[in-house]
Amino acid sequence: MKRQWALLILTAFLVLGMAFSAAAVPERVVSLVPSVTESIFAIDAGEQLVGVTSWCDYPEEAQEREVVGDAFNLNMEVLLSLEPDAVIGDSNLVAHHMEALKDVGIEMFTIEPLTYDEVAESLEKLGAYLGQEEQAAEAAERMRTRRDEILADVPDQEGPLVFVETWNEPISSAGPGSFLHELLEMAGASNIAHDMKEPWGQFSEELVIERDPEVILLTNFNYDEVMQRDAWSELTAVQNERVYEVDPDVFARTSTRLADALEALVDILY
Repeated sequence: MKRQWALLILTAFLVLGMAFSAAAVPERVVSLVPSVTESIFAIDAGEQLVGVTSWCDYPEEAQEREVVGDAFNLNMEVLLSLEPDAVIGDSNLVAHHMEALKDVGIEMFTIEPLTYDEVAESLEKLGAYLGQEEQAAEAAERMRTRRDEILADVPDQEGPLVFVETWNEPISSAGPGSFLHELLEMAGASNIAHDMKEPWGQFSEELVIERDPEVILLTNFNYDEVMQRDAWSELTAVQNERVYEVDPDVFARTSTRLADALEALVDILY
């Protein structure tokens, strides 16, 4: 008799545990960051996504979701009307929203990838949270495999000296601790902003001229403006016409498309 009761109790706990696990998976989520939106679709969790920001433009399906604002301002009325089980963001970018969401009782789930490997790991974290573990593991593995395949084609030689201009007024760049700096290192290039004290920030025009990059990458669609800078006319990159505009969405989002950025970077450099 005691054995039967024990089995009944164990069965009840298992059933309750499975019910709790199923209920714990959020069915309706809102993304506050374009990179998170991309990652949600990359792990086949798009059906759970009911709201995005106005900057969430990739993939195309993201543009079919309700817009709840942008990275700086949220329309709380619209957000609450979607009745989300959770809001998902990158804690490096949306920390200022977290307290307001907590105040209205909305669960916040965050990731904070800063490197290529951390982006792959964040896919797995999202997958575990959204009940898409298998799809997330496959997406993460594709990122890692693709990186290895791209880097296998990098010549065994010293890469060029590169300046990445992330903004032009004031001139800004990416230093150590940023994923763009990491991509340059992975591709065998040297970043002239290697001694920046912050991952992202202003960079001296005088240093650009002094360090004379062989390649300049622009993430701000301002090629013509750069080529017209008198002070830059003698730079090696300008003289050799090795100034390139790159897609800022691909090069500036911590999503699976960092693999696209790496491939584009290797094509440009070599």
